[in-house]
Amino acid sequence: MLKWIEIDKKIIEGNIKSIKSVLKKERLMVVVKSDGYGHNCIKISEIAEDMRADFLGVMNIYEADVLRKNGIKLPVMLLAPSLTEDMDIILKNNVIPTADDINFLKLLNKKSKRIVDVNIDVDMGLKRWGIELKDIEPFVKEVKKLKNINLFSISTHIAYTPYKNMVEAREKLEKFKEETDRIKKIYPSVIVHAANSLVFLDFPQFYFDMVRIGNLIYGIYPSEIYLKRPNNPVKLGIKRPWKFFAKIISIKNVKKGESFGYASEIVATRNMRIATIPVGYSDGLATSPMENVYQITEGQKYWGVINGKIAPFVSKPAISHTLLDITDIQEARLGSTVSLAIRRTAANSDIPRIYI
Repeated sequence: MLKWIEIDKKIIEGNIKSIKSVLKKERLMVVVKSDGYGHNCIKISEIAEDMRADFLGVMNIYEADVLRKNGIKLPVMLLAPSLTEDMDIILKNNVIPTADDINFLKLLNKKSKRIVDVNIDVDMGLKRWGIELKDIEPFVKEVKKLKNINLFSISTHIAYTPYKNMVEAREKLEKFKEETDRIKKIYPSVIVHAANSLVFLDFPQFYFDMVRIGNLIYGIYPSEIYLKRPNNPVKLGIKRPWKFFAKIISIKNVKKGESFGYASEIVATRNMRIATIPVGYSDGLATSPMENVYQITEGQKYWGVINGKIAPFVSKPAISHTLLDITDIQEARLGSTVSLAIRRTAANSDIPRIYI
């Protein structure tokens, strides 16, 4: 096998267990949008069921439909609003839609022959969807007039980046709490939720009734920030279940001063050993925006690891291969395994996933 991804199911189970150990009475939603962040939404959902999570979160009804067709029974919530054309499939799959439009709910009320649980989302500044905070109470009162609609939950998503807007995030969460506390006095059964992975780590006072965890389930967090803090995920027990590997398929010796690569734009700064791996940007490798110029300095941004040693990229990845500088890794040979970093949701779905 030339390239593959290894996903450790035991680590994912352990991450869910670690998150649940912090919770008291709060429910846990495991977010499996974007094919479980590239880990396979079905397998992650099956693990979530085994670990007794309370809900699954997806972005849209089409992701939910995949879960239902593969036998997933856990309650599923759509985290983004749907279109009226999707109502039949929403009702068929018995999922919880998110809404911010009373006309959508009125039509859903009319079409349904049973009571449908719904989630109302509140916009706290992202401006992607959601009702305004000041409109929660009148909106909820309109919803309660619909006999086939049950106000199941109220949510928000705070735009929060650690160390950048902690004060602003806390203020928004406090305002959200004030409004939802008023709603819960009238409708005490309503579930309130706002805590994604970062809010979960930094604002435990705002877990409300449920936490929605995506990134931490998959061991994703800004390590350069959290590993220096007392609430770092490693101490919590969070590990990374994902490893991406490729094998060296060619090795070339390049003399100092020799030019090579597309348009001969790369000039060797020393005598070099150059390895080729069969992974490129079509696989999702190094897909962040960069200038369309090949530079010897790409290794400052991206690298592989061979036997624990760094092998810098010599240039940007091509469509299906990448060059690595293995000059200082004498043991590297044809067939040697290279560990690579890749954005998980960008990893080509055709790359084999091996679950261990």
